[in-house]
Amino acid sequence: MLLLPAAATHATGAPSYQVHRIGVYGGEPSITSDGNGLLYSTYLNKQSVYRSTDKGSSWSLRTVPDPTTGDDCVATDQSNAVYWCNLNGSASTVPLQADVWKSTDQGQTWKMGQNAVNEGTVCSTSCIPFGVDRQWVDAYIPPGGTTDTAEVVLFYHDFYGPSHVWVNISTDGGKTFGTPQDILLSLNALGSPSGPTAVLDSACSTVPTGVKIVKSGPHKGRIYTSWLAADPSSFLTGCNFTQAQAFHNLIVAWSDDGGASWTPEVAYDAGNFHDASSPFAAFTLDNQGNPYIGFVNNLNWTVACSVPANTTPDSSCEYDTYVVWSPDAGASWKGPFKVNSSTGTHWFPAIAAGDPGKVDLAWLETSTVVPTGPNGKDWPGMCFPTGGCTNTNQWFLWAGQSLDLGSTSPTWALTKITASPMHVGDICNLGIACPPSFSNRHLADFIMETVDPQGCAHIAYADDQTTHEVDSADQVSGSCVLAAAVTTPTPPMPTTSTAPPNLTAASHGWVPLALVIAGVLAGLLWRAGRRRGEA
Repeated sequence: MLLLPAAATHATGAPSYQVHRIGVYGGEPSITSDGNGLLYSTYLNKQSVYRSTDKGSSWSLRTVPDPTTGDDCVATDQSNAVYWCNLNGSASTVPLQADVWKSTDQGQTWKMGQNAVNEGTVCSTSCIPFGVDRQWVDAYIPPGGTTDTAEVVLFYHDFYGPSHVWVNISTDGGKTFGTPQDILLSLNALGSPSGPTAVLDSACSTVPTGVKIVKSGPHKGRIYTSWLAADPSSFLTGCNFTQAQAFHNLIVAWSDDGGASWTPEVAYDAGNFHDASSPFAAFTLDNQGNPYIGFVNNLNWTVACSVPANTTPDSSCEYDTYVVWSPDAGASWKGPFKVNSSTGTHWFPAIAAGDPGKVDLAWLETSTVVPTGPNGKDWPGMCFPTGGCTNTNQWFLWAGQSLDLGSTSPTWALTKITASPMHVGDICNLGIACPPSFSNRHLADFIMETVDPQGCAHIAYADDQTTHEVDSADQVSGSCVLAAAVTTPTPPMPTTSTAPPNLTAASHGWVPLALVIAGVLAGLLWRAGRRRGEA
């Protein structure tokens, strides 16, 4: 059933931001804050790990745990230990495996987590026979514990197996991880009205959007995972091999028993042909453990929007930015609430939350409404006809903040952050199935947002047009999303510095179906040699 988005109004007094340089150019920047307000960012570029001690005003390169890698992510626990995940690193000779590295000295030295069953072998932290794709990580110290007893969860989907979502879990602070656990085979489907639907719609193609462990509030210790799913029709386009289908289901599953069992919920179903994969959604928790999903969707799309019937689509065909959230820890969901107010295409959602009902979103926006195909996905190249088309869309970074998301008509304070375009041209959302001759994947697949201990927003994004670097947009005025900010003195900084590695640009995504037809083995060998992070 298609639910219309709730009406949105727009407030004055929007937060303002300053843009600062993180480092040399690369795609898919991740960002997080520790409990002291130290910021960490990592992204695709022979891998980079940066730290800021002054709320994003300046960044310094830390030691890179493994320069041979792809997809990345970064998280911290309550002790401020840093966890860095990477894909297809040098520690494994088995294709498409994920590692989790840990630092207790702010990124100066690192240790890699071993798989407890295959410790010392060649299959890395994950050690799954079906391969790993688009992994995320989070960590939590149980009451009375230390960082050495932290629970660390590695979440991902497999690439060439059943196309399910999985976790490897550590209970010794990331030193050793258990065997892969298939979430879809451990669901308490009867415990949720939408549980059976979540299982069915996730049976073929999934897109992991995040893992979070509740660190405070009544549900502390609960593990949340979130992913996008299509429906059984996705079998026709190849499970996890392409993004040709519209991913219209937003699914959340949580565990209160350390990952032994999971309760699933369909947080929102936009309906067939209404696509939420740009190619990712964004997932976060507030400080009481309530989940939020920021996503883009063409909720008003009809077949009349598709090419070749419509080569100049209007606002009824556009992708807009939305948020859904649960005020009761996943039991019920509110929204979708539309965030943007201007006409165009809105892509790459990012989200962060503070107190319940207080949320920040960020996205990329162009004033052009991109053409879409008959399946509801944007047309490769974002122009028509595809042969030799040239796309000149100008993209800008935007942010929106709501402090009353719990109301029936939330208000949004909107900020256009970049005055000059940070990208020009196409943004393709089909992974490496994007036609290389006329589509553009310079930005890879996402941007990311976090809030510091004062609840103020920080956005990491790639700029390949104006600054030609990875930047942070850091909030410098306006309301922040935590009313009772926690202030903790910043500890002394380590004095040893590390020289930057030789950094190069990266590309990644889903393998096109043609590779599968040509031969799975050839595709896997190609990915092992060329991979820089699968989406």
